[in-house]
Amino acid sequence: MKKIINNIMNHASLVNQPPVLVDIGASGFIHKKWRKIAKYSVCIAFDADTRDFDASEIENRNWRKLIKLNRLVATYPSNAVDFYLTQSPHCSSTLQPDEKALEPWAFNQLFNVVDTIKLPATDIKTTLEETGLEYIDWFKTDSQGTDLRIFRSIPEKISNNILTAEFEPGIIDAMNGEDKLHALMEYMDTKPFWVTNMGIFGSNRISQTDLSSLNFIQKRSLGSFLKTAPGWCEITYINTLNSDDHLSIRQYLLAWLFSTLHGEHGFGLFVARKGFEKYKDPIFLLLQKESYRKLSRGYLNFLKKVLIRLMPLKFN
Repeated sequence: MKKIINNIMNHASLVNQPPVLVDIGASGFIHKKWRKIAKYSVCIAFDADTRDFDASEIENRNWRKLIKLNRLVATYPSNAVDFYLTQSPHCSSTLQPDEKALEPWAFNQLFNVVDTIKLPATDIKTTLEETGLEYIDWFKTDSQGTDLRIFRSIPEKISNNILTAEFEPGIIDAMNGEDKLHALMEYMDTKPFWVTNMGIFGSNRISQTDLSSLNFIQKRSLGSFLKTAPGWCEITYINTLNSDDHLSIRQYLLAWLFSTLHGEHGFGLFVARKGFEKYKDPIFLLLQKESYRKLSRGYLNFLKKVLIRLMPLKFN
C-alpha cells in the first residue's frame, strides 16, 4: 500500500496540489487515519482549547505542512467570541453547556465550566484565503455543537468537492442550541455524500446524586454493570462522485485513496474504473488491481473464519 500511495502522491496532478486536510477541534492527537498520507499533505488544525492539543514538533515534521491555529472556527470572522472552557478540554465550546439537560448523565461533570474567555474567531473561507489554499479534500470537525453550521458556511464550490467529511454531532441535549445528528443527516441527504461509517457513543443515565451513593469501585466500573445510552455520534461521509463532469484526475485519485483508507474497496473499484474510463491513465488500472486484491483478501478471510467455526463441529 505504501508504494501505491507514493505513486498516487507523486502523480503530476498532485505534486503541486497536495491533499488539504482540515481538523476542527484537534484536541488530543492528529487524526490517525491521516498518518499514511501525512508526509504528502497539508493539514490545517484548529483548537481554541490548547490544554490537550498535542501536535508535537516531531509530528510537525511528519507533514508536508502543518498549520496549527489557536482560533475558534465559526460561521463568520469575529474579534471576540465567548468560549466556555470546561473541565474536560474535549467538551469546551462556543456554546454554553445545558446544565439542566446534562444533570441525569454520569459524565455531566466533564461539562462543568471552569472559565469563560473571549477569543478571536475565523471561518473556513477566510482561513483558506489567508493560507493561499482554494480547496479542502478531507474535512473533520468536532466543534462541540456547531459542526453543521460550520460546514454550511463553506462555499458550495468547495464543500461539494470535499471527498471525505467527518462530524461528531450530539444525540442528547448537551449544549444550548447545538446542531444535532438528525439535522446534520437531513442536510447531508441534499448533498453528494453517502455514509460510510457511524459510531454511536454515550454515557450512563444516572444523576450525580445517585452516583454519589455508590462506592469507589462501583463508580470506577460503572460501565460494566450500567447500560450506556447513546449520547453522540461519529459519522463519516464519502463523496458520491455523481457529478463527475467537472471532476479532475486528481480528485479521482484521492477519492480512491480515501475510500481505500476507509476499507470501502467496492467503492474504490468503482472510482478506479470511472477514473480510467474518463482519463485513460494507466495508474487507474493499478488501482483497480489493488481493489480487486483487497476484495479477494477479504473474501479469503471470511472463508477462513467460516472454516474455523466449522472445525469444532467436525470433531463433535
